[in-house]
Parts: sequence; structure tokens; C-alpha cells
Amino acid sequence: MVKIVSYKDLVDKLIDIFCEYGYDGTSLTILAKNTGLGRASLYYHFPGGKEEMANAVYEKISRDFTKLVLSPLATELNFQTKIKNMLEGINLFYNNGKRSCLIDVFAIGSTRDIFYSQIKNAAIYWKESLVKIIVDEGVDAREALIISEDIIISIEGALIFTRATRDYSSFNRTLEKILNSSTEITLR
Repeated sequence: MVKIVSYKDLVDKLIDIFCEYGYDGTSLTILAKNTGLGRASLYYHFPGGKEEMANAVYEKISRDFTKLVLSPLATELNFQTKIKNMLEGINLFYNNGKRSCLIDVFAIGSTRDIFYSQIKNAAIYWKESLVKIIVDEGVDAREALIISEDIIISIEGALIFTRATRDYSSFNRTLEKILNSSTEITLR
């Protein structure tokens, strides 16, 4: 069991718990058992209970996703490097496919209502960021939209498949395929 020594450690552990059990499947008993903290200690850190914990988790994953995945797309580097850096960030963020799709975890069940607009806006921002850099390579806007959606759907689909099969190599193959196909965009 991981020893919780700071608020950051606690939120990191909560991420693992929500990834494994989902929001609706995570009970206070599971939280206490997996953090090593009693219910009173959990409520001390999160007086709002499980919903406040989920908000802390969402804020942390949102910051991490922005830093690792979205920020590389906004650099002045060339297209191929932007895509490569985004994919490396995806790989880090999802721990080589071993971490469940956090968008999926918060987009279903009772958290869907809590996080719907944030998840929708994040997905749209990711798509629009990809569209922009693809259009900058001379691709028609409509085709760039389709390519960007295909990239995101491939990544998210690979995460779901990986979760179901525990075939982590399929996640890495998907990222490699996206990187290889992005070369074709620069050759136009």
C-alpha cells in the first residue's frame, strides 16, 4: 500500500482508485482501504465527500493533460515534432496504456452530469488544437477536422480496448500508427 504523506499523494492515489472503480463504484470503504486513511481523515481533507474528491482528481488530471498533451500542440516547433510530443505526453499521461481512460471514467454514471461541460470543452479544445496544426500544414479544414477526430478516437478507443484486454502493446501500436500517418500530412 502507498503511504499517503501529502495532499498531492492523496490526490494521486484517488486518481488510481477512480480509474479502477469509476466514480459510482468507488465507496468510502474502498477509498479508506486503498488510501490507508479512515473516513474521518478523508472527510478532513475533503469535507464535501466523494464529489469533492472527484473534483480534486478532475482538476489534477486536467492540469496534467494540458501540460502533457495540449501544450505541445501550441509550440512553435514543426508539425511532426508537435505530434510526436503530444503522443509522448499521451503515453506518459496514460502510463503506456495501463491507466484507464479518465475521460471515460468521468463521462459515464453520475459524474457525467458533474463534469459534462468540462469534458466536452476539453475534447473540443483538443480537436480544435489538432485541426489548427493540420490546417497549418496545408490540409483543407474539413479534412483536418476528420483527421483530428480520427486521431482522438483512435487513442481513446485504444485505451478502452486495452482496458478490456490488458493488451498494452495495442495502445503503443496505435500511437505509433498515428505518428507514422502524421508523416503523410507533412508530405502533401
